[in-house]
Formats: sequence, C-alpha cells, structure tokens
Amino acid sequence: MAFQPTTIDPSNPIGSYVGAYLARPTDKEIRVKGGGTVTALLLYLLENKKIDGVVAAKKTKGITGEVVLARTKEEVLRAAGNRWSIVPYTMKLKETLMSADIRRVAFVGLPCQAQFLRQMKMFPLVESDFASKIYVIISLFCMGTFAVESFADYLERNYRVPLDKIENIDIEGDYLVIVYSGNKLKLPIDSIIYHIQHGCILCPDYTGVFADISAGKSSREGYTLLLARNRFADNIIRNAAEKDYIELMEATDEELEAVKEKALDKLNRSVKYIMRIL
Repeated sequence: MAFQPTTIDPSNPIGSYVGAYLARPTDKEIRVKGGGTVTALLLYLLENKKIDGVVAAKKTKGITGEVVLARTKEEVLRAAGNRWSIVPYTMKLKETLMSADIRRVAFVGLPCQAQFLRQMKMFPLVESDFASKIYVIISLFCMGTFAVESFADYLERNYRVPLDKIENIDIEGDYLVIVYSGNKLKLPIDSIIYHIQHGCILCPDYTGVFADISAGKSSREGYTLLLARNRFADNIIRNAAEKDYIELMEATDEELEAVKEKALDKLNRSVKYIMRIL
C-alpha cells in the first residue's frame, strides 16, 4: 500500500482523495455517548479483528487529555469527543507498539501528528521501527490547538471560566462555543488567535493530507465529512457501511467547497504569519 504524498496550495487546499463522503454512526449508543463516525469506524476495525487497539487522546479535565490504548468498545467510547490541546503521543506510542501482543493499531490524531507518523512509515529507522504496526492513520480536521496556560488565563481573567469546568468546545460559524457548568460562552474565533500554539498558527494543513482517512464536521447535523486518501482507506469506509456500522452517502460539492474554504483560511493564515517571521 504505497502512499502518494500530496501538496497543499490555494487551488487544492485539502489535498488529494479518492472518495468523499458524509457519514454517521448507526449505533445510537455511540451518538448518546458523544461519539461519531470516527468512533464507529474504529469499532468496525476492532470488532472485525483488523486491529488490536486504538491509540487516541482521551479527555481528562477541561481541554486537557492523555494518550490511551483502547482495546474494547467501552474504552473506545470513553476516548470519544473533542480535545483542544496537543497531547504528546510519541513516548506512549512507542511504549504501546513495542508490546509483543500488539500487532496492528489505528491511530487517531491531528494533521501534524499524522504527518509525523506518515514520515516514520515512509522512512523507518531500524532501531525504533514501531510505525509498521500502525494499520491506519485517521486525522481530524484542525484549525489549531490551544496553548493551555495562555488560554486558561484568558478565560479566567476575562470571563471567569475555570478551565477544569469546560465540558465541551465546538465551532459554530465564526464563533468558538464553550460549554461550561451548564452555560455557553460564544467567542469570535479571531479573538482567541493569540492563544493558539505557535506551531498551529504556522501549519497550513487543515484536513490532514498525510492521513489515510481525514474526518471533520459537516454542515449536515449529525454527519461527519470523510475523505478517503487512498483505496485502502476507501475500502475501510465502504466495508464499515456494508457491515452497518455507518450510514454513508457521497459528499456534495457544496460540502466540499465549505471544507476547502476553511482549509484555505488556514493556509492563508500560515502564509501570513510565516511572512511576518521572515
């Protein structure tokens, strides 16, 4: 399964793909527990013995998280949901994948992490070659993650919102919506740009072009937009639908244009700040 690197530019801000879909889980338990299409895909892979586990980030408190190896449906469901801070994967990943009883895992992360793992798979080092155990790389769409201390100080100082009380964060149009202690706070995305990780501001990749499968929110309520980057990934998605783990339909041109617009925004942002550095 050869991976063909793709470039990002203004004419093609989401990279290459062989299939674009709207999907949602058929299992209502997944929806109730905060999971979505990616969770359903992972359960398909796990329950059909394609993988031994899932390496993902599990939310611990507020927006912080920890790396976990999920090996059961219950553990996968506990790891579902959004994280808005970078979780250091590398050491946990090596520790996990060097275990003798782990043959294949799925990895769920962000575009920058997908790029790191893809490079490991393409250019393995003999003394640390655990990348061969990664069966599939799934990237979540990402506009950036927060520098936790800076963002925590901003919320506490300006809105009296303690970081550990945050239950969920989502994007609605041009606003960041923070749910905390039963309340909602809507912030213009432009207002929190200075609390995003510096590396994220310089990153041009919104959809995760180095992944096998890229997944992100669609404008259709309850559905996820999936991009299959290769035939291997496309087969995973289609087989999950055939096994009734997900409902699947072709993504519309309007859906793809909306994603391209966000991807172009991130690309332009990265160029803007790179030029400031230069």
